[in-house]
Amino acid sequence: MIFNTTKRPSARQIKHCSIPVYGILHFGLNTFVNKEWGYGDTPPEVFNPVDFDPEQIAAACENGGIGGLIVVCKHHDGFCLWPTQTTGYCVSNTKWNRDYVGELSRALRRHGVRVGFYVSPWDRNCAAYGTVEYLKIFKEQLREVLTGYGEAFEVWFDGANGGDGYYGGSCEKKTIDSGNYYDWENIWQMVRELQPGAAIFSDVGPDLRWVGNEKGFAAPDSRASFTPVGKSSLYPGCLDYCNSPQGDLNGVYYMPPECDFPLRPGWFYHQNENDRLKSVAELIEIYGHSVGRGGFMNIGLVLNEKGVMPEADVRRLAEFKAARESLYQNTVFQEDERPVVDGKCVIALGKDTAVNFIELKEPLAGGEQVTAYAVEAGSHGRWRQVCSGKSIGINRICRFAVVNADAVRIKIIDSSGKVNRLSVRICLAPEMFQNDASGMPKNYLPLSRTKVSGMELMAELPEPFRFKGVVFTPDKDHVAGTPLNCSLAVLENGKWRIVAETEFSNIRANPIPQTVEFPCVTASAIKLTAIRLVDNSGEITCKELGVLTY
Repeated sequence: MIFNTTKRPSARQIKHCSIPVYGILHFGLNTFVNKEWGYGDTPPEVFNPVDFDPEQIAAACENGGIGGLIVVCKHHDGFCLWPTQTTGYCVSNTKWNRDYVGELSRALRRHGVRVGFYVSPWDRNCAAYGTVEYLKIFKEQLREVLTGYGEAFEVWFDGANGGDGYYGGSCEKKTIDSGNYYDWENIWQMVRELQPGAAIFSDVGPDLRWVGNEKGFAAPDSRASFTPVGKSSLYPGCLDYCNSPQGDLNGVYYMPPECDFPLRPGWFYHQNENDRLKSVAELIEIYGHSVGRGGFMNIGLVLNEKGVMPEADVRRLAEFKAARESLYQNTVFQEDERPVVDGKCVIALGKDTAVNFIELKEPLAGGEQVTAYAVEAGSHGRWRQVCSGKSIGINRICRFAVVNADAVRIKIIDSSGKVNRLSVRICLAPEMFQNDASGMPKNYLPLSRTKVSGMELMAELPEPFRFKGVVFTPDKDHVAGTPLNCSLAVLENGKWRIVAETEFSNIRANPIPQTVEFPCVTASAIKLTAIRLVDNSGEITCKELGVLTY
């Protein structure tokens, strides 16, 4: 059976719960040409990571508390990072000519980091994409990876379903029937046969669902129980996502959420993002909103063009691990199977003790039973509620203002079945760490005099001055009008000149500021012309437009 309809986790889902925090590593031709989504036309010889160091990467993961790493073996540009027999667009035809997937997988295992794989179904390089012939190629690529590099803890799929690309030189847009083209049922079955212990992730599972955003946030009472809502069919890229963050009380499938987000603004390495990593405070917040809400935390990591993880990223992972451990450092009570009697679980602390953090878990094999609960702190016989919710399941973290309590009481207010035991951990956790996020680059200057006219966005500068880039910040409340492709022109001495044509890759799922850099200019106005919008609304929407001063 592909999907789990038992309302309880399968053996592979239970095994997956042993690594609540893991990562996905993006690296490839995009790294060398400063792109998020390659068009499929970058020459293979561009790929030359002269200092590739799989031991450094694996050690960074181990020391950073990353329990598993999903290796991006092929992204949408079609470039394969292993010596595949299916296409010449791979590492075999580079000066480097090594097996990236193989070397990295072996190093990760040496450091105790479990390994997962992602092979993009969409291929912007292959001329056969959109035909039956390409499906044979894709399935063989998947087979090579899943049989050539050891046991996988997860096999990862996304919903990227066709669009414009190089496609062997035709440079066209290819539209597919996303619900039927890939033959998902047979692909999933192949994964089950080749990697029976691996959890399969996509926006529709079957083992792990996408949480529906790239912020890493599940809903406050998120559940593993889930009924997918499809736009056209129930396959990757075809969902509505309206209930993906939350799940469903009586969902058809047991399918907990995976909460993915990039450590940097983008998923691939860009030098101008070196000082824009998420802060420790942000990572702790995401941890509470993912793992702490019954999900899995999947951190997007990168390698630079040398083939190593940037030192700033290595440090941030180690800092995050230390901060995560500090949440539990001052544990005042812990018991994995605390009895629940008459709907109550009472813990005596012996004397007034300062607490502000509780982590609850239901017995994993039993699935989700709790549908309403409350946590109360007691002192000298007086009780007051400190937190409550409608789901516990795999994990539930509650943080609250510091209280002095000599007892803590968890009340099961409602449940779908009898709750006999809970895992309980009560702590005095550190206050939230100072947020050291840097936001925009230091040379960023927002522009106030902007005007939208259909597919054009124009900004007048107070006076002509020098700048070397433009930053477009999408309006997250009106994503439909965000450009997917656009050109940028500047007004120099009364004449317009196009300085860049670009694609805002993955902007629908990850509506973050988009930076477009070009040789320094001196201009009095900027004009952004959209070629295509997210939902063809006919008019650009924009939260803010700014420039990068020279």
